[in-house]
Amino acid sequence: MGPFDRLSECPDSSGLGVRSADSVSGFSAARKGGDIMAQTTLQRSLAPGDEFLEELEGYRRERLGGKLLRERGVRGRSLEQLAQEKRERYRGGDPNIPRNGDRYIMCPVKSVRKMQLRKLVDEAGQVSVDPDLLPAHGELNRWEAYEFGVTPEEVQRLVKEDASPEALILAGWWLHLHRTSHWAVSFGSALVGEGEKRVPGIREKLLQEIEDLRREYIALGVKHPERALAERIEHADVDLDHAEMGANVVRDYVNTSELQDEMRRVFKLTLQGRGTRGGF
Repeated sequence: MGPFDRLSECPDSSGLGVRSADSVSGFSAARKGGDIMAQTTLQRSLAPGDEFLEELEGYRRERLGGKLLRERGVRGRSLEQLAQEKRERYRGGDPNIPRNGDRYIMCPVKSVRKMQLRKLVDEAGQVSVDPDLLPAHGELNRWEAYEFGVTPEEVQRLVKEDASPEALILAGWWLHLHRTSHWAVSFGSALVGEGEKRVPGIREKLLQEIEDLRREYIALGVKHPERALAERIEHADVDLDHAEMGANVVRDYVNTSELQDEMRRVFKLTLQGRGTRGGF
């Protein structure tokens, strides 16, 4: 068997696990020795939209067993330990805005692009349209870090440093996904994080976790617990709208068996990456 005989299992030659938009077809094409070779790939039949969304959620249940994507309890950690975890997160910067910008640029459907622009306003800061509204989600996250004792000067220094090898690989794969996948699959990848709020019972768990954290932060001596929890409170609400947008895009535009195969692969890999310590 040659290196190009199982492209359906090894989606692209980069080894990053996501096919480019050009390869989403009944054939996988590979260049070898200057020649184009087409390899037939086996595809599943097209599943109805809602049935397909339920299939993706089935993989979430199988992997997480009903738990949150990221269990966020303090679990006895000190303020200094929490501060150090924040420092590790900030090293190398945050790809959140670039990936949402990539989704906007890649989307050819005007109505969806308009919704993505609204999401960018949420993520990059509602202060861009009204100075009395909330800042960027990244800044809300830093509010929590400041309550743990991290300084703004530390954050500015850390985001300019090199990321750890593990974080660089995860973030690089994540950005590669959005720049090479079919645009609707890129949007659908958001269902892993934001989409968990669509799962019955999950949002209730998130709200309960916020209450638990509030009590734990007070016990630890956090001076402004509401400020420390601002990002979590914001995500508990705004992610509902973002999740529905992702689900609607998958339902309406991941509409071939080939795209559904790509979506399955991306959903699983994203779930594995986002569920890891230091994941994107």
